[in-house]
Formats: sequence, C-alpha cells, structure tokens
Amino acid sequence: AAVAVAVLHAKDLGGGPVLFGLTVGALTGGVVVGIRTAPALLPSLSRRRMLALTLAFTGLALLAAGLVPDVTSVLLILALAGVGAGMAANIAHTLLDQETEEQRRPRVTEHLHAVVRVYVGLGAVIAPVVAAAIGPHRLENGKFVFAHGGAAFTLMLVGALLLPVAAMVLAKVDDRSGIPLRQDLRDALLGGDDPAPTSAGTGFFIALEGGDGAGKSTQAEALADWIRSKGHEVVLTREPGATPVGKRLRSILLDVSSAGLSHRAEALLYAADRAEHVDTVVRPALERGAVVISDRYIDSSVAYQGAGRDLSPTEIARINRWATAGLVPNLTVLLDVSPETARERFTEAPDRLESEPAEFHARVRSGFLTLAAADPGRYLVVDAGQEPEAVTTVIRHRLDRILPLSEAEIAAREEARRKAEEEARRKAEEEAARKAEEERLERERQEQLAKLRAEEEERKRRELEEAQRREAERQAEEARQRAEEARRRAEEERQRLLAEEKARAEEEA
Repeated sequence: AAVAVAVLHAKDLGGGPVLFGLTVGALTGGVVVGIRTAPALLPSLSRRRMLALTLAFTGLALLAAGLVPDVTSVLLILALAGVGAGMAANIAHTLLDQETEEQRRPRVTEHLHAVVRVYVGLGAVIAPVVAAAIGPHRLENGKFVFAHGGAAFTLMLVGALLLPVAAMVLAKVDDRSGIPLRQDLRDALLGGDDPAPTSAGTGFFIALEGGDGAGKSTQAEALADWIRSKGHEVVLTREPGATPVGKRLRSILLDVSSAGLSHRAEALLYAADRAEHVDTVVRPALERGAVVISDRYIDSSVAYQGAGRDLSPTEIARINRWATAGLVPNLTVLLDVSPETARERFTEAPDRLESEPAEFHARVRSGFLTLAAADPGRYLVVDAGQEPEAVTTVIRHRLDRILPLSEAEIAAREEARRKAEEEARRKAEEEAARKAEEERLERERQEQLAKLRAEEEERKRRELEEAQRREAERQAEEARQRAEEARRRAEEERQRLLAEEKARAEEEA
C-alpha cells in the first residue's frame, strides 16, 4: 500500500519522479534489509513476541511517515517501516515453517506466496483509491497548521490498523504468557558480559538437542558407532547425569517427587550439573582430541527453563555460559518433532519434565527453534518425525563436511595419496617409455622410408642412365648407318660418273 501511494505522496510533498523513486527505493531497500537482519536481531527474544513487535514498529513508522512533512525525515521513516515489514515477513515465514510438517512445507509455501501476491495486488489497487477518496485536508489553529494529502492519510490509516493487528497477534501466538513483555525485551536488549565462546583442544563437540521423545539417544548411539568406524575416539555423554554428582542431581531433577521444585532452583541445578560435566568429562575429552557427543547441552536449559518456564532465556543462557566457561559446540543438532508425536514414543512412565502439559512442550519446541534460527551456521535442524535411519543420514551428510579427519583417516588418506603418487609416477614412466618406443619406431620407420626413397631414386637414376646410354647408342648407330648409306651412294655416284665418262670416251673414239 505504501508503494502504491508513493507517487501521490511524493507529489503532495512537492517532489517529482526523483522523490517517487527515492520513496520506492527506501521502502523496498528497507524490506530487503529487514529480511536479511531478522534472524540476528535480539536472538534471545521469543520469535512470536518479536513478530508482534515488528508489526507494531511498522505501524508506528507508517503512522509517523504520514504525519511528518519533511522529505528527508519521510524517506528515513519509510526505510525503517520497510525494515520492520521485512523482519515481520521473515519471522512469520520462519514460524510458519516451524508449525508445518516438512513434507507439506513446499505446498504451504506456494500457497502463502499466492496469498501474498493477491493481497499485494489488492493493496496496489485499493490504496490509491482510498487516498483519492480521502483527498487533501488542511486544519489551522493559530500558528498550528495540519495540511496533508490523501496519500499521507492512507499511510496513517494503514499504520493505525497495524497496531491492533500487532496486539491481536501477540495475544494469539504469545508463547511467554505470564512473563511481562517489557522484562523479556529488557533482558534481550541489555544482554550482559558473557564469557567469549571457546572451544577446547583439538576435539569436536556435537550437542544433540530437542524435546523429550525426539530420538536423541538413538541418534547419539548411531552417530557414535559411525564416527568410531572412521577412527575417532568418541565420548558419548548426556545431561544431566554423566558424572557422579550429575547422577544425584538427575535423580532430583527428573524424579516426579520433585514436582514442587522452584523454577530458579531447577535452572541452577541444571547449570551445576553442566559445570561439573564440562570440567570433568567434556573439556578433558576435547583436549585429547576426542569427538564428544552430548545428549543435551546449554540450549536445553534455555528452552526448558527459559521458554518453557517463566524465567528469562537471556539470564538462563548467561548463567550456563558462565558455568561452562563459554564452551560452545562445533555443531548443535536440533531434532525437531511435534510434542504429540514425541509423546507417542514414550515406552516408560514419564519423568517430571515429560509429565508437563502439551503447552509447556510446545513452548520448549518454539524455544529450540528460536535458538536455531538465530545461529543457522552452527545448527542443523532435522525433522525427527522421519525414520531414525533417515535422520541419521541427514546428520551424517552435515558431519561429512565439517568433522575433522581422524588419525586413521589421515594415515589412510596419506597412504592413498602415496599410492596415487606412485601410480601416477608409474603411469608417467610407462607413458614416457611408450612415447620413447613410439619415437624410436617412428625414427626407424622414417629411416626405412628414407632408405627406400634413396634406393628408388638410385634405381630411377640408373634406369635413366641406361635409357640415355641406349638412346645414345641408337643415335650413334643411326648416324653410322646414315654415314654408311652416304658413302655407298657417293660410291655409286662415282661409279656412275666413271661409267658415263668411259661411255662418252668410247663414243668419241
């Protein structure tokens, strides 16, 4: 709608085509920036609440853009409105993907794009009509003058309508009901001085996260067997309960008799177990170069005690980062499955957390997905509703790209490289010998051809000489015969003349 009335608004502000182009550029550029930056903005804040906030921000920006008469301010405010709209679109699309089964996502996305195109078309048609219907208005009260065109009133109308929409969205999709929005927003904005993310030694740290019944233990064992087959030392561990102290804490945390445990005490007990776990199991294994696969890590506390309970996810994350000295997994695999599907997989009596209502587990799932959306480079989100073998295959494909080579793999690769070099050298030598043999044979062939050509030339020369000799003899014989014939005729002529003289003398006598 804002783009549709941009040309009218630019004219009302006293501009022309240039201002119209700048207005459209500010809106569309802001949308692109918003889509790009949405995942990184306040990652610890619930995405559902963030959706409502971005809608409200967009509405306020459009309202302000209609009120402000200054061209520069309008362009800046419209750019901010575009950023808010882009963020809202990105967050809404992410939340929709979270609520849609993986096999249905392409069809749902296609349907969503069709709906968006329809609404964009309607907005492009209706907004100018509304602007024309409203028309320009001017109010004066002493020095106060309120004069705006129909396009400005349309922007204000759209912005004002977005505010109740944002409130309705917050009421419908809020996954942190009971926790003041201001508290969540303050925690997300303030953050804190946390230990810098660190890694330990030369090992590789994999954390498997997800709700109860997602199949983390199954995948942990399958991955451990596969990674061991590659020659790595694998340490398979879990939280809570991987240490003697952790086992005692696990019995407290998961026993249904601990149902009255306060949320803060629960969060601190998990952090205490994690601190002991990292110091005595995880970090030593990483320092000696092992691959550590942990069934749950910090994200579980952020999702369960943060998103699931009424505590601040930011505070939970800060406490656990301090407890682990900032140790961050190289890869966090989130096994995403709906709480209903997960509950069908329970084969034993549920523990204290598994016994929580479906709403709690839905908030936990949303918390996990929010964490994954904030750092997609370190997370791998897998649809855990598939067969376990299919889930393992997806994880293995990711690990094939990032898992360091084991000593056995390095040795095997070095041996393969050495054999390849030897094979290449052998082939090169064979190729060189083949070429040398071909060159020798070619040289001999050329020599033989040259010899044959010389013999042929010699034969032709001799034949020519013989022909020339015979021709000379023939010509000499012909010359001799002609000379002999000439002598014979001369003798006959002389004899004839003598006979004539003799006859004449006899006649005279």
